[in-house]
Amino acid sequence: MEPTGWVKDVYDWIQANPNWTGILIFLFAFAESILLVGIIFPGAAFLVSLGALIGLGVLDFYTAWIWASLGGFLGDGISFWIGHKYKRNLLKMWPMYKFPELIEKGEHFFAKYGGISVFIGRFVGPVRPVIPAIAGMMGMQIKRYVLISLVASVLWAPFYLLPGMLFGSAMETMAKVAVKLSVLVLVLVVLIWVAYWVINVIYKLLVPRTYHRLSGLLAWTQRHPTLGRLTSGLVDPRQPEKGSLAMLAMILLIFLVAAIWFMAISQTLIHWNQVSESFFFAFHNPWTVLPMKWLLFLGHDLSVLVAVIAVAVWLIYRRLYLVLQHWLLVAVTSYVFAVLICRVGHDQWHLVSSHHVFWFTSMASFWAILVAGAYPIKWRSWPYVVAGVLILLYAFASLFFYQMNLAMVMLSVLIASIWSMLIGIAFRTRSRKQFLGLPIKITYLTTVLLVPVLSWLLFTADATVSKPEWLIKRSAQTTTGWANNGEQKLDILIDADLGLLQKSLHDAGWQTHEPRTWANVYLALKAEADAEELPLFSYVHRGEVERLLMSVADGDGLIVLRVWADSAQQPNDRWRATLTRHVRDTDLYVFNHWGYQATQADKSPLTAALSSPPYLFNQLPDNILQIRQKRK
Repeated sequence: MEPTGWVKDVYDWIQANPNWTGILIFLFAFAESILLVGIIFPGAAFLVSLGALIGLGVLDFYTAWIWASLGGFLGDGISFWIGHKYKRNLLKMWPMYKFPELIEKGEHFFAKYGGISVFIGRFVGPVRPVIPAIAGMMGMQIKRYVLISLVASVLWAPFYLLPGMLFGSAMETMAKVAVKLSVLVLVLVVLIWVAYWVINVIYKLLVPRTYHRLSGLLAWTQRHPTLGRLTSGLVDPRQPEKGSLAMLAMILLIFLVAAIWFMAISQTLIHWNQVSESFFFAFHNPWTVLPMKWLLFLGHDLSVLVAVIAVAVWLIYRRLYLVLQHWLLVAVTSYVFAVLICRVGHDQWHLVSSHHVFWFTSMASFWAILVAGAYPIKWRSWPYVVAGVLILLYAFASLFFYQMNLAMVMLSVLIASIWSMLIGIAFRTRSRKQFLGLPIKITYLTTVLLVPVLSWLLFTADATVSKPEWLIKRSAQTTTGWANNGEQKLDILIDADLGLLQKSLHDAGWQTHEPRTWANVYLALKAEADAEELPLFSYVHRGEVERLLMSVADGDGLIVLRVWADSAQQPNDRWRATLTRHVRDTDLYVFNHWGYQATQADKSPLTAALSSPPYLFNQLPDNILQIRQKRK
């Protein structure tokens, strides 16, 4: 169904005037960046909306990126010029003196972070409209400003366009897939909420007692020098930490190998893994895979490496060498752990991949330990919550793409958290001095959220879904219905040209439906129960929607034919299909559509439509109907 009404008018205008659309994007970004104008002008909201048009295929992404970057850069440049020209007198001019708190925040922000605040400020809403002007007012070198502002503007544009692009892409797709994705999102949201609650509870329980427990541990090490050698280096700054960490690392590695061996023979854990694989298998289709890829590349080695280097560069710049040593120690050791886990658990060396849940978990956890100390006590749990959510998202995507099984993911997250905590204890024992956590927070989160796009482009093959063989065999002759509400047997085998088959059915009065995705859910929400036309949802087989979807009226219902390729590896003239009966139905009181009633045992509506040559029919075992095309 094509857009109608004013939506169609907007689309038509944009498609007919692509150059003006670029200028429009430029003006939005420009106005959003001008001194103080950005406070009242919803430029970011407009850019997100335009990103939706990119996702719908109406706009070109690279064109929008260039125009948005240019608008942001020039808008900031004018603000910088105003500050550079009027200096402190700017604070007395209207309307600047109307916003004393905002100006004070901007000055404090610039004084704290220096020139790099121009880069950070581009991504921080409250201070974005004033930072360039304050940089000019406080005498920042023009060449340095131009370089930093240009880089920030280029990176900022896709950051604001991407949410709209994902939404637009979702709007373009939608059917049964939408409900599956909705269920997947719902499960993820529930898991995130549970993670948030658990982390907060654990943090509130542990933090008040941490000092006393560490003091008790230190006293214990003095009474038990032999056993205490394991922990004395962590809690006693007078003792070298490397020996304790090396011994603890060896113990953790031995435990990991033993745990992986136990998981390989435990029928209970094997069953859990199969339940997890079966759950995610039900949600595999071309539209759920796309957004999940971004989550997977959150923890790709390139994404983690760039985040490690970015934070390390900042620590070197601020001469925080003790922090740097522990940061790099976590990075190197956890990467080695991750590679060894893959070797032991997968019998493969994954040196550059998305399999390293251990590495991502360790870095995210230690990042939380570093930045939490800079917060007031009541807010210190938040870095751990953010890290926990990032870890959960990546672990969820790893399970979705079968990078690792459930038991391996859980084991990696658990041991990685313990390892980062041990190094965190050693670090805090030797460094009671707090430092600004905001630069590290911004640097880490920015790279972790943006670099996955680059990782995706460079390592597309790492997101290939290697579905478990046992699942593929089990699902070879069945398909899942709307909202995963049951399975229909693929009891029709077709040896014929699909185009010719479609034409023959069309000539016999059958109607062809485009296998829609997200659009059908919108139509189901929009349509009344007694509407003349209701959407017909797609089904999924082996993660793919139908190659051919046709229907014919049957009384007050529909007889529907759904056809898939018999094998994903060989696109030939061999197909599997199912014939189902549908009646008017309403799900959840809002989704009005042609609902599944039953698998059509009587195949006469189909055979009657194909009764004329060149088709032959055979009844195979297991009640499978074979339709063959006569070959010349």
